[in-house]
Amino acid sequence: MQDNAGIIDSDTAKMVNQKNAKYQKTSEHPIVIVETLRNAKRTQPDGLSKATKTVYIVINVQKDGTKRAFLYSSSDLHSQFTAQVRANILSHTASKIAADDTVAFNEGVQELFKISVTLVDQSMSFKKDSLDLSSEELNRVIKPADLRIPIMCALIVLIVALIVFLRYIVKRQLQK
Repeated sequence: MQDNAGIIDSDTAKMVNQKNAKYQKTSEHPIVIVETLRNAKRTQPDGLSKATKTVYIVINVQKDGTKRAFLYSSSDLHSQFTAQVRANILSHTASKIAADDTVAFNEGVQELFKISVTLVDQSMSFKKDSLDLSSEELNRVIKPADLRIPIMCALIVLIVALIVFLRYIVKRQLQK
C-alpha cells in the first residue's frame, strides 16, 4: 500500500495489508499493490516488466481533484487480467473511484481490490476467503451482458419497418 495522495482510509489500507500478508505466507507470494499518485503523467509502475504474480491498482488524482483508476498486471497474470477484463473492471468501478465522497471512493477502491484478489486467487487455485467474490458476482463484472445481438435485432426490425413504410408511401403515390 502506497498512499502518496493521502486518500485511502484505514479500513481500505487494513484490507489490502491483511490480504497481502496472507499472500506472503503462501509459496506463490502474489501481491496486489494499491498505489495513489498526485498529478502523475505516467501511471504504469516502473517494475512491471520484471514483476511476477503482481497486480497494481493505481489511482491518479489530478490537480482538479478528478480521480481515475488504472489496473496493471505482471505478464504471468495476463491470462486472468486480459485487456478486456481490465477495461470491464475499471468501467464497473469508475463512478465510485471518481466520487468526491471519500466513503464512496474507498468503497470503489475496496471493490476494485476484491475483484483483483478474486482473479489472483482463481489463478493460483487458492481457497476462497471473505474477500473473494462469488462466481456470479465476478462474471457480472468481467463479462457484462453483451448487448450487440439485441441491438442488431432492433436495428433489423427498424430497417424492415422503414422499408415497408416507404413501399406503402410509394405505392400510394403511384395510385394517385
